Amino acid sequence: MVDGEELERLRAEAASREYAPMARLARALYENGLPAEHVLHKCYGVGFPREFFVIADADPYGTDLLAMWTNQPWQMAVPLDRGGPAARSDTLEPMERRFHDMDSDLLPLLYLVRPGIDTEDHGVVLCYRLTELAAGRPTIFGARRETTSLDEVARRGDSLLAVLRAHHAGYLHELDEELENWEGKGEYDTVDEDEVEEVRALVDRIETFQREAGA
Repeated sequence: MVDGEELERLRAEAASREYAPMARLARALYENGLPAEHVLHKCYGVGFPREFFVIADADPYGTDLLAMWTNQPWQMAVPLDRGGPAARSDTLEPMERRFHDMDSDLLPLLYLVRPGIDTEDHGVVLCYRLTELAAGRPTIFGARRETTSLDEVARRGDSLLAVLRAHHAGYLHELDEELENWEGKGEYDTVDEDEVEEVRALVDRIETFQREAGA
């Protein structure tokens, strides 16, 4: 149990939104018995949508979705019975900090990975905006990983799961078209049917998340 004075000290340190102080605050809040929903609210000052916790409960890092997941806010949603927030961030932390420095209202969630021919959204960082969350809207904004200009940040969709589904469905459509065009061409067949089914299963999984989130 963490006493009130210590919690206030941790909150003050976490005001910078740097990873290590945020992780210490989140861990202390879990030690005081708070559920993930309350921990995230106290860490960021806003409520998070149901879709976030559906993904967090499934462990985004192990979903095999076509995405690279950020440290924050996902690590803050790891309860103590699953190890709690990691003490140190991974290599995406500099990108997260750069987006925060561009606009502290932005909260990066992941960047998209896009194999195949149509790679337009490859490397696009998807973010919540804290002001949108405060208004009850899980709107997604995004820009390329390397961006240094707030002018390049644009609205990407109504929710994270909606954008993720479109991302995966687009790749599945590309694979289906390639499979149809190359079927029966023997040694020149370049489409792996197993990969098609794997991506189809990812689309199905996202749709399951959407149902669980009531989206």
